[in-house]
Amino acid sequence: MAGKFNPPTTCTKCGGAMEAGFSVNKDMKQLGADYVFEDTETLLEGWQKIEPAAGKFLGRSYQGYKTIGPPRQVLHYRCVDCGYLEAYAPPR
Repeated sequence: MAGKFNPPTTCTKCGGAMEAGFSVNKDMKQLGADYVFEDTETLLEGWQKIEPAAGKFLGRSYQGYKTIGPPRQVLHYRCVDCGYLEAYAPPR
């Protein structure tokens, strides 16, 4: 069983302080700099396990990937001194 997630407070590269944040994609950028979101809001960024998949649709074969299980929220932390980034997808 996985342990409780503890956010990093110290940079593993230089020892500086870590701050929480998230990656901004083009859709989020359209919301503007003053956008405020709640903890209960839909995942801002997610990670999901995948596996190879193949099939046929309308007589045409395809190959790709399919998702497995629920998505996990991705949390980002940045060092205020050196800029090092760490990303985590902790258990729920």
